[in-house]
Amino acid sequence: MITQSNIAKWPLGLTLAALAALAGCSTLRIGSDYDRSASFSAYHTFTWMERDHHGSANPLVVQRAREAVEGELTAKGFERAATDTTADFAVDFTIGSRERTEVDSYPPPYAGRWWALDDWWGHPYWAYQVDGRQYREGTLSVDIFDARSHKPVWHGWAKKELTRADIEHSQQPIRAAVDRILANFPPVR
Repeated sequence: MITQSNIAKWPLGLTLAALAALAGCSTLRIGSDYDRSASFSAYHTFTWMERDHHGSANPLVVQRAREAVEGELTAKGFERAATDTTADFAVDFTIGSRERTEVDSYPPPYAGRWWALDDWWGHPYWAYQVDGRQYREGTLSVDIFDARSHKPVWHGWAKKELTRADIEHSQQPIRAAVDRILANFPPVR
């Protein structure tokens, strides 16, 4: 169990690493949806939907995402089909980022008074405050299609505010996102 007294005994580097890991986890938002009529218990083998991925300017990011998805599916017991025609389901993913702007508006109280000569009169009034900031948000989506009907049966996604370290060293953030997304696949009913 982690307690405040235990943390005080940790070396500074370990403490900072633990805090960074916790902070990194808290910013990853995930979700999923699935077709309630799909028979996920019949899925054992997969193939990839082959297409160009234009969402990322860095081809290494696309490669890392594909390797992470395939690795996680394999770890869950699914096998890559020998041919596309023998696969039970097809996998695709989309990865990209965009600039976002967050604007917060709130009315902090400001007690203003009008002064006249040696006396005052008036009433309190509100002065509105607007705060804004820009950031880059990364999105990774994984889609599963039934190989026979070609219909979508599962969709999972992760969104995260990207840091400079995430962009420059993308392998770990991509793997973490894929692990969290595919934790919900196949869905438990």
